[in-house]
Amino acid sequence: MYRSENTRYNGAMRKKRALLMTTVCICLLLGCEGAAPALEAAPAPTDAPTPAPTATPVEEKQAVIVAATPEPTAIPQASPTPTPTPTPVPTATPVPTPSPDPFAGQKKVSHRKDDRFFYVTLTDELKARITGMSYPAEGEPCRISYDDLRYVRILYIDFDGAEQEGELMVNRRVADDVIDIFYKLFQKQYPLASVKLVDDYGQPGDDGDSMRANNTSAFCYRQVTGTSHLSWHSFGAAIDINPLQNPYMNKGRVSPEEAREYLDRKDKRPHMIDHSDYAYKVFTAHGWKWGGDWNGDKDYQHFYKELSGVKR
Repeated sequence: MYRSENTRYNGAMRKKRALLMTTVCICLLLGCEGAAPALEAAPAPTDAPTPAPTATPVEEKQAVIVAATPEPTAIPQASPTPTPTPTPVPTATPVPTPSPDPFAGQKKVSHRKDDRFFYVTLTDELKARITGMSYPAEGEPCRISYDDLRYVRILYIDFDGAEQEGELMVNRRVADDVIDIFYKLFQKQYPLASVKLVDDYGQPGDDGDSMRANNTSAFCYRQVTGTSHLSWHSFGAAIDINPLQNPYMNKGRVSPEEAREYLDRKDKRPHMIDHSDYAYKVFTAHGWKWGGDWNGDKDYQHFYKELSGVKR
């Protein structure tokens, strides 16, 4: 009897505990505030807001905050293109300053087809150049004035076929003839050994050295060889062409002496003048005469023009 009651008692207690536990679980699931009297429920967490952290006080002097400048994004640099080495420019050769025209202020007449062939009245320099040489020195007798003479500039072809510049002194009355004659000789490529003033050879009143140098020349105030009268050269109205190949001859006398081998005119060689020669044709076409046509003595180098009113 006693066991049965005790057993019933224990069973009843177990049921109560189970009911209580069930109730507690239901309350927990449903958020009940109450707790079972037999078991203390854990206090529910308070859903209070988390307090904000207190900001660290900033001094007033640091109130202005400067924003950091962002670092620029680096742009990849292309490899530099090598600069080519500049080609050196040659230094220009300075052009010489043109010399003053030596004939400035003088009357100048040019050939109608080529102004490189011209003549001028004599400058003071030209007068000084010829005085005491081809022209008589001051105080010596002279039958021609400076005003009667003209300085002639020409071009010619030398014996080597090269173009050269030449000069002559002639009478003003034949100056137009002379520039045209030498222009035509030049166009024909007629060879002349040399064309200079006889003054360059330093023989006063004499053109002997000029002839020996085979120089073509004109004015020289002198007498005809072996006579007392003046040559046409004294008046600038005669021109000697290539004297070594075309000598003067008279009774065994030869001038220049070095031209003796050219006395046989039938043995025709280069630069020897005869009636078929181009120089002969050009001079005679302008009314000039040739010393090779003389009777007795012969002067094969010599072309001249007789000037009216001139007594030799």
